[in-house]
Amino acid sequence: MIRLLGVLAAALVTVTACGASTPELPPDSPPEMLSVLTGDRGDDVLDNVTTYEWDDDGTAAGARFTWIGEDDEAANQGAARLAEYLIADHGKLTAIGSGFLGLTKVSAAQMNPQLTRAYATSLAPHVGEFVGGHRREFESLRVQIADNPLALRNLLSVFVADPEPGRTAVEATHAAAEQYEEAAAAAPPDSRESVAALRAAGALLGAAYGAVEMADSDIPTPSSGPATSEMAVRIATILVPADPNAAILSKYVEDGRLMSPAAVQNKFSDTAMRTYYLDVQNYIGTKGFEDGNNTFVAAFKDSSGVPLS
Repeated sequence: MIRLLGVLAAALVTVTACGASTPELPPDSPPEMLSVLTGDRGDDVLDNVTTYEWDDDGTAAGARFTWIGEDDEAANQGAARLAEYLIADHGKLTAIGSGFLGLTKVSAAQMNPQLTRAYATSLAPHVGEFVGGHRREFESLRVQIADNPLALRNLLSVFVADPEPGRTAVEATHAAAEQYEEAAAAAPPDSRESVAALRAAGALLGAAYGAVEMADSDIPTPSSGPATSEMAVRIATILVPADPNAAILSKYVEDGRLMSPAAVQNKFSDTAMRTYYLDVQNYIGTKGFEDGNNTFVAAFKDSSGVPLS
């Protein structure tokens, strides 16, 4: 028995020492790498690179993905492919086996922080296309996220496990949401374009909120109520200068422009803020944005997947 235990112990030590063999990095050429990622072995290559515990925290591996952050057709294809992988394997990537026999579970962001940061930086410029836009390279991904509203939250959950890539990804959703809100204000009220833009904005912000809440992270991102108020203020700020009849907001208008929340708080009081936000939401509703507002709220809820506050 003692001899058997000794043999087993030696075997365990051998297995632990050997571990997984170092995977080959993707080609150091964007066209060649794109061919690999979109080929039959794409998932395996991404999985091997992402789940291997690199000695340099994934710095060298991450450098191979920087081209994905560019603005061209190849980068769009690469971004869509990387996002699809992270969505599909998000559960695995939040609990990768590490240490002795893989008994310790860590996230990809903890195992390879530099690689995860490179992923976040590369995908950040494209986040808006995941839920809207017209670039054909993202069409399959957009359909996937439309069919499963939690998919974007699941993608972001891979990043928020570490503050730096989490902040990069969440701030990218904020920036993209602002662009969609501005586009909604510029489109004809309650037009298909306006409502679609507000749906995209709500989905982005809801996914960010859901990912942050699930990770119990302190990365700043608004919950549903504040996000809806901020959206209404952004739209009203664009509408008011061209509106000769902004009566409901008249006390918040100075020099033909809507006062910012900070200016209202400074001029009136903290207690006046609730009335200000209600008046602003009422105002955009009277200007034809009621359906868009409701769509924004619904998209936020659907993509967050967590109780809203």
